[in-house]
Amino acid sequence: MTIPPSDLVLIDTCIWVGFFNRNQSAERITVDPLLDDDRAAITGMILAEILHGFRRDEQADWVASSLKGLHNLEPAWDDWRVAAKLGRQLVANGHRLPLTDLAIAAIALRNDCSVLTTDPHFDLITGLKRFRLKK
Repeated sequence: MTIPPSDLVLIDTCIWVGFFNRNQSAERITVDPLLDDDRAAITGMILAEILHGFRRDEQADWVASSLKGLHNLEPAWDDWRVAAKLGRQLVANGHRLPLTDLAIAAIALRNDCSVLTTDPHFDLITGLKRFRLKK
């Protein structure tokens, strides 16, 4: 069965940190069903941020192999243009967001998928669908 992109949830780095570090965390309770239902998505930028946080190659390699089967949503040419436009609009309103967050938002907007994150930057992006942590 093919999952439509609009049913996917793009899971941000901050969620994966809690997922891998705490067994009974809200992150794990929220992400496990997404994994079971094949709805979890990632992008290369998120993967790189996750793997960058490990001190040992063995740990990073294990996590990379664990995440390899997820839906991989990569930025297209127009996503970079949308990310830049979002950035300009937000700067005009007094908010400067990291390029990675802008690109993740652009990818999610193009795919009409939700973003699972605790990063308040994403609250500033109009039209972005959010998936919330289960408490």
